[in-house]
Amino acid sequence: MITIDSKWLASHLDSPQTVIIDSRGNIPYRLAHIKNAIPLAVENVISVAGNGANLVLDRSSAEKIFSDLGIDDSKTVVVYGENMDPSAARIVWTLMYHGHQNTKLLDIGFTAWQRLGLPISRGTAITINTNPVKFNSNLINTIRADADMIKAKQRDPNVIIVDTRTPQEHMQARIPGSILHNWEEGLGDNGSIFKSKEELQKDFENNGITPDKEIICYCHSGSRSSHKFMQFKQAGFENVRMYDGSIIDWAQRRNPLR
Repeated sequence: MITIDSKWLASHLDSPQTVIIDSRGNIPYRLAHIKNAIPLAVENVISVAGNGANLVLDRSSAEKIFSDLGIDDSKTVVVYGENMDPSAARIVWTLMYHGHQNTKLLDIGFTAWQRLGLPISRGTAITINTNPVKFNSNLINTIRADADMIKAKQRDPNVIIVDTRTPQEHMQARIPGSILHNWEEGLGDNGSIFKSKEELQKDFENNGITPDKEIICYCHSGSRSSHKFMQFKQAGFENVRMYDGSIIDWAQRRNPLR
């Protein structure tokens, strides 16, 4: 499971082995945030390429950012946002790509956390990194795809390329051979980040997406596809990749669109 439940987090808010990341941006963070959380806007974990694609950070940049947040191999990292915003998923995917496997999405959004009456704080960020730590990047290339890989696998019957955007976007321009599965279809009710594991599995199966295939997700710029990546992991799929360059990178490289 890629998520961690609110009861667990509520009982570990003061643990020195837990790093809590708020992905919503500085203004919402100042208004209210989960106790002891640290703000990290999604744009801080994105490297904008020359063609405008939102790519994953390189090793040195990731090591600097995550070290400054107090993350090392001993820490459990819990990232949260709002359930209708895929930013938290992009941060989780980035940490996973750089080798921090003990990274989780909170299973509910912040509004739901507040509604449950769980501990919150207000104001500026807490002081962190009083005892400096070192984040070591160990790239997990098996969860990332690029344009060359897409082209090589487009006609492979064992690969399913999933467009996680809206039906309108899919109809306007898509990677040839990809199928539509809007990221919002995996959202849960009452502030939950995902539908249940069983609901996700059934939905994917009904759309011909089965765990025996290799799955590659894309969207416009790599945030919604990060969320869909997490949905597949939550459903128990093992062989899943995310194309962080997504349609921006694909189109700017003058690859064909349908």
